[in-house]
Amino acid sequence: MIYAARSVTGKRANNEDSIFVPKGGEISLAIVADGMGGHSAGNIASAIAVEAVASELKRGGPGGPAALVMNAVNHANTAVFEYASAHPECKGMGTTLVMALLFKTRFVAANVGDSRLYHYHAGKLRQVTVDHSYVAELVASGYITREEAAHHPRRNLITRALGTRACERVDIFECDWEENDALLLCSDGLYSELEDEDLVRVLKESETLDLACASLVELALASGSRDNVSVVLVENGEVR
Repeated sequence: MIYAARSVTGKRANNEDSIFVPKGGEISLAIVADGMGGHSAGNIASAIAVEAVASELKRGGPGGPAALVMNAVNHANTAVFEYASAHPECKGMGTTLVMALLFKTRFVAANVGDSRLYHYHAGKLRQVTVDHSYVAELVASGYITREEAAHHPRRNLITRALGTRACERVDIFECDWEENDALLLCSDGLYSELEDEDLVRVLKESETLDLACASLVELALASGSRDNVSVVLVENGEVR
């Protein structure tokens, strides 16, 4: 697998996002988490969640990949919730999380909140995860269009987050992918200001994943993003 990642503070005072990409020889895994809670609590929540998921998956255990992923995300929820319970100054903190455990011909993804995972195949982009947000529910119910959702005054209101309660529902996705396909994981600071066509254009035109990461972040900031911006790209291929 080939990885590239970037996370920037943008116009916020602090970067509350956390990301994970493997170092040499580590498990094939990518994670993006977008923390919330004010002051440093959001940063703490996202960091705890990413570390918990990565450490649990590295440890392994019984069951197939989907069961391992579910267990890891549930463990992350418990870790964030218990930390907030033990530290009154962090009360109410939480984090979104999107992740993918990668294999040669398939991947297992999970998400809680509105950070996203996209699958790029044959020049086309497909959103794999489903946003857990107020406006996503309105779109699914037919009350508003996707275009209206992008400018809705409550578009940042999420309906699920890790660590805000003792148990949280997790969505799991098992998908096939092929050689030279790519996955894009990102926080809402990236996609909220960009159209899918923008993402596809950058992926098509960039010579490397690192250049694509840099271009996506720069484009989101130039388009008006006022949030932290985080993106991880993974290509199904060998390092050249």
